[in-house]
Amino acid sequence: MALLGLTVVGIDWRLALLCVLVIALGAAIQATIGLGMALLAAPFLALIDPAFIPVTTVVMVWPLSIGVARREFHDVAWADAGLALAGRLPGVIIGSLVVASTGTATIHFLVGISVLVAVATSVTGYRVTTSRRNLLIAGLASGFSGTAAGIGGPPMAIAYQHARPSTTRATLAVFFGVGAVFSFTGLLLVGAVERRHLLLCLLLLPGVALGLVLSRPLISRLPEHRVRLALLSMCSVSAVVLLTETLIEMR
Repeated sequence: MALLGLTVVGIDWRLALLCVLVIALGAAIQATIGLGMALLAAPFLALIDPAFIPVTTVVMVWPLSIGVARREFHDVAWADAGLALAGRLPGVIIGSLVVASTGTATIHFLVGISVLVAVATSVTGYRVTTSRRNLLIAGLASGFSGTAAGIGGPPMAIAYQHARPSTTRATLAVFFGVGAVFSFTGLLLVGAVERRHLLLCLLLLPGVALGLVLSRPLISRLPEHRVRLALLSMCSVSAVVLLTETLIEMR
């Protein structure tokens, strides 16, 4: 009977366990194809407790990124990650300024449409290469869309869709990991990080570790040509979710 009333960080233990399992599934997907954890986990976590967003989901990117980058260290394209990060910082600044001066619904709609157009273009056969220009643009777009609409993964995923899966996973891990440091620093400076947020991070940490373990057999069983399809599918889902949320807000 005592177990029925048990809570973890103020959350019923059964819901807390479910949160850990959801973050594990998201982490497994991201550690397999390069992105997807926040997209899958954030909506569910927000329903359980709004305090999970955004600090906890930002912080969870760190251990996941470190785990993936360490596992596939030799496949990290460091120069590419550096170029994309150079574009991300001004993208974050521009996104912040636009959000401060424009309605978010319009921005979310434009970001969602842009992602769908990019995916559609990729499907038609247009080949996006990881050139210096494209990486800077992808980093800029990721910083902008991540700040203004909460979805920063698709631009980088589209830029890396034709790379070797191991290179995609490792390089995106570095990009997202360092990008999460930028985001957390900003949240910390504006006073948005509290003690309970950090306790929630500790709650979810085992889920990230479990996701990394689960991703190993997934990688071995997922054919390389399927990784690109999975990346584009995840980008499409993120855009549809964003557009759906925008239409609901506009009603």
